[in-house]
Amino acid sequence: MTSVLIPPSLREWRGRDKKLGAIYMNDHGKKKDFDRMMIEAVQANLSFIAWQSMGGVVEKCEMKLKAFRRDYNELEFELKNSVDADLEKVISGDRRINIFVPEASITFSSELKQVVNETRIKVYIPIDYNFHERRKHERIRPSKTCHLTFENRGQMFKRAIFDISHGGVAIILPKSEKVSVSKGKEYPVILLEVDNRKMKLKAECTHACSIDRFKMDSLPYGGYKISFRFKDMSKEDKTFLSEYIINELLLQNLIKTAN
Repeated sequence: MTSVLIPPSLREWRGRDKKLGAIYMNDHGKKKDFDRMMIEAVQANLSFIAWQSMGGVVEKCEMKLKAFRRDYNELEFELKNSVDADLEKVISGDRRINIFVPEASITFSSELKQVVNETRIKVYIPIDYNFHERRKHERIRPSKTCHLTFENRGQMFKRAIFDISHGGVAIILPKSEKVSVSKGKEYPVILLEVDNRKMKLKAECTHACSIDRFKMDSLPYGGYKISFRFKDMSKEDKTFLSEYIINELLLQNLIKTAN
């Protein structure tokens, strides 16, 4: 059998072609995923949050995706509430706009293409995007201490919130605290203190588990994580909590980008 020696330069070219082909396939796959998500966003009428941060203060406004045009390389958005929103505050000096889609867990940055009018803009389709772990409810760790107060077997407990979402909240207790909470137990009244707002609502324990030693720096001897699901929350509290969580997510995304 005769072997054929391929000149080094030709081998390098073939290897490079394979790498370029793999990159093309990855980019092509990501593009198809993004296109699919944008089409679904239009059909489901999802909210897009345009945002910008100045000196640690987040300016944002809610928009709806009215059209996705791959052939024209553009996304067209319309302000959801043109009375309170101001597009100029979320467009940077270099004509870029940050966008977060909470229900799809997508973030991306796009260049402004055209201001159609005071309530409509067009942006170029982003080259890249970040797709976060998708959950029914996005959980966040509060940047400032928030509290949960509840009564259990005649005793009141007020503890710092470990994480919180639109649908529930979790706290962490050290092993030295003897608190017996069973899954499925309902609490007619719990008090949430989040960002200087107090919210009374009904909740149900959905999960109670032990935490191994040294898994968390604050609990070298281990502890317990107790999770609650919100029930019967008022419309006003839901709106406030949604705004709070979106703000926290945007700030966390800003910190990750800076690092």
